[in-house]
Amino acid sequence: MKSLTTNCMIAVAALAVAAGSASAQTLKADIPFTFRAGTSVLTPGTYNVNLSVATNREFIRMQNTDTGVSVLLAAFDRGDASKSLKSKRVPALAFDCSATRCALRELWTGVDSSSYHFRAPHLGRDGDVYTTRIALSRMKAD
Repeated sequence: MKSLTTNCMIAVAALAVAAGSASAQTLKADIPFTFRAGTSVLTPGTYNVNLSVATNREFIRMQNTDTGVSVLLAAFDRGDASKSLKSKRVPALAFDCSATRCALRELWTGVDSSSYHFRAPHLGRDGDVYTTRIALSRMKAD
């Protein structure tokens, strides 16, 4: 039942984003490694990162520009951006990585002091965990 509810929520969110949004922001990232975003595993490549607000709910869509594969992220928390991301003064993604895996942990748009924090699997069993930052560049909104 929980899975059905989650799938329904994601479908409604996708429809709301596809139908249009009150505001949107598009960023671009070149990610050179395979990574986990939400429950999806995404391949290396150039990604458009779309931030949208539809019916008072924020959504993040990451789409590989080469393959067209995308993921819709709706399960995240807003909180203070990490000092390491804000110190560069450039929008960025932060990934927790180990010897064999990486997972998206944070997205900072560079606009304010808060960022989007994502849930991801614990990577400690694969060895030492380190943070990798990928700079984002701004694009025109669709």
